[in-house]
Amino acid sequence: MTASEEKRSVLSGDPRSFPLASASVASLVMTGLPARQKLSVELARALSSGQRLATLVIKVSDLGQINHSRGYWAGDEVIRELVRRIDTSHCNARFGGRLGGGHFMAIACTSNSDGHGTERFRDIISTLIDCITGPIHLPDGPVYVSCCVGASVAPVDTSLSDELLCNAELALRSALRGSYTFYLPALREEVCDRMMLRSALAGAIERDEFHLVYQPQVCQQSGRMFGAEALLRWQSRTLGTVSPARFIPIAEAAGLMPQLGNWVLTQACRQARAWLDAGTPVRVSVNACAAQLETGEFLERVEDALFQSRLPANLLEVEVTESMLIRQVDENRNTLSAIRKLGVKLGLDDFGTGYSSLAYLRNFTFDTLKIDRLFVSGLTEENRTDVLVRAIIAIGHELGNEVIAEGIETEAQKSALMALGCTRMQGFLFGRPVPASELEKLLVPEALDG
Repeated sequence: MTASEEKRSVLSGDPRSFPLASASVASLVMTGLPARQKLSVELARALSSGQRLATLVIKVSDLGQINHSRGYWAGDEVIRELVRRIDTSHCNARFGGRLGGGHFMAIACTSNSDGHGTERFRDIISTLIDCITGPIHLPDGPVYVSCCVGASVAPVDTSLSDELLCNAELALRSALRGSYTFYLPALREEVCDRMMLRSALAGAIERDEFHLVYQPQVCQQSGRMFGAEALLRWQSRTLGTVSPARFIPIAEAAGLMPQLGNWVLTQACRQARAWLDAGTPVRVSVNACAAQLETGEFLERVEDALFQSRLPANLLEVEVTESMLIRQVDENRNTLSAIRKLGVKLGLDDFGTGYSSLAYLRNFTFDTLKIDRLFVSGLTEENRTDVLVRAIIAIGHELGNEVIAEGIETEAQKSALMALGCTRMQGFLFGRPVPASELEKLLVPEALDG
């Protein structure tokens, strides 16, 4: 094969052009059960000789991009090179197998006299990361990968090979790119807690375990309440009261947020209709989530909720955050515009804490801007927060938006906001989130801001 033919062969992915082509990827990279069997043998040998053994699970990023941009031949060659680097890293680590995708296993041993716990292994892993992340030279140019490592040490963590590997994989979840994390028992407790919550979440709506609470929104100029934000709460039959900070991330990961969000929307509209029928109209605000928008059915869900409850559209406000709008900009703009044409109010929550705030104000039309509690909490401190809040208020008012500050807890914060021109407020100072029956005590016709 001539030089030009060899180059064309390389660029077309012909394996004959590679020096390691005689050894297939399958023979170099064990996967699944063989890798676990090798770990079991190595662990028994280490424990019998009084050594510590660390199982290292290595997540290598960018393999998929290399396959798609350079071809699978390039990805195979990168894997071969990674195996070689692990085995020749001069850090007492040995390749243990490919666990699947971009996940690999390495094994390292140290003497019991080499420091305490994980100290010696930290040096080993740092060296290993440096070896892996150097440029990998292919015939058509270099490629770069990054990695992170999760580690578990025997017999410190466990003396069972399956548990050791599982522990390392749990640790990997907390490792940032270019870094490593060692297993801690709290990681397993966290996973068990998430599994328990996920199991309890299934069917929670059907078991009638969710309810809404409402936090009042007040106008300081008139002293009247003009709206309330609906917030989801969970009273599990088996777990008791579960904080939204715990169950919302689980619901998001499990793909349950569209169902939960639609339930909140329906219930809030029904409650607002009940207040209207009682002669005390209240505008209710509900928080939409990204998953609801991305289903492509959110407009229909809003229409259904309004139709079923017979609620006037102007008594419903849908709140979104800037971070929700970063994806599917055109689709989200169309959906939110259609919702607003129904007469529903649109609010931009956590304004100023997301991405390209002013660009969103240009591309989307909102009725309300909510000043995040992050700015409110800093108003009484010696910093420039008041300048930022004044600018947010001015922008909102110039655009014809209603500006609401949330998270107000002190009289000093309230006074500072009023001095800056913000009179619509929400926070513990005016009322905590409470069930509808308790909020109704505030809902007398003459106390409402129409």
